[in-house]
Amino acid sequence: MEPLILQKKEEKSKLLIIDDSIGIQKILTNFLKDEFFLVIKNDGLEGLAWLDEGNEIDLILVDINMPNLDGLELLKIIKSSSFYKHIPVIMLSAESESSKRIASLERGADAFITKPFNPQEVVANVKALLRKTPH
Repeated sequence: MEPLILQKKEEKSKLLIIDDSIGIQKILTNFLKDEFFLVIKNDGLEGLAWLDEGNEIDLILVDINMPNLDGLELLKIIKSSSFYKHIPVIMLSAESESSKRIASLERGADAFITKPFNPQEVVANVKALLRKTPH
């Protein structure tokens, strides 16, 4: 008789959301909570500290304009780290200047979404990046 092989239930991908706007945190949570495990931090320093504690994450959504450590500086740290550079990063910003988008992409961002955004576009970007990233 063949042994019964049980498939492991697929775990939810884990997203780190770093944004100082409570409103944006709530919108993202509302649209992402059913499909993903979410961790929310208020600024780049909190997010980096959480990562430095050894926590693993599948994707990061980060605002550009934040107190303490802004998104561009955080992105630079993440993408220059041998521990974190493999993590896909989606930048969020109310800035419509193409210079911010260019700076983000040049520093290694995998996507850039301008606020206000369609939350379904964020979900679609997250899913697309996770499909491309082995985890």
